[in-house]
Amino acid sequence: MLRKTCGFTLIEILLVVLLTSILAALVAPLGIEQVEKARAQSEWLTLDREIGRLSLDAFLYGDFVTIYAAGKQLVWEFRGGKQGVIEFEHLFFSPEQRITINPNGIADRLVIEVLQRDRRRSLRILPEARE
Repeated sequence: MLRKTCGFTLIEILLVVLLTSILAALVAPLGIEQVEKARAQSEWLTLDREIGRLSLDAFLYGDFVTIYAAGKQLVWEFRGGKQGVIEFEHLFFSPEQRITINPNGIADRLVIEVLQRDRRRSLRILPEARE
């Protein structure tokens, strides 16, 4: 008499688990790297947006704003006392930079130099030069 069997053997299940884990081990690092690239780009866009906002605020409030970019921090201070700080994870400011934006919204420098994931980038900060 022949037995009818249902299901999978232990060897078949182990083989599927092994192949799935090998595939996950190959694909996971690529996915993690893409997430890190997206976070770095998000921080770049945040920096761009904040510089533009500070330039606009200087113009709207008719006040000077001084921006200090050093290490992983961007610190700004208006002469009227308002100040703020942003801490970045993927951007590094080297060398230390100081930018002053006048009450017309115009900065005293053309660019901010930033190191992003081992790549040097320059952010244009003049309103006419922004892309």
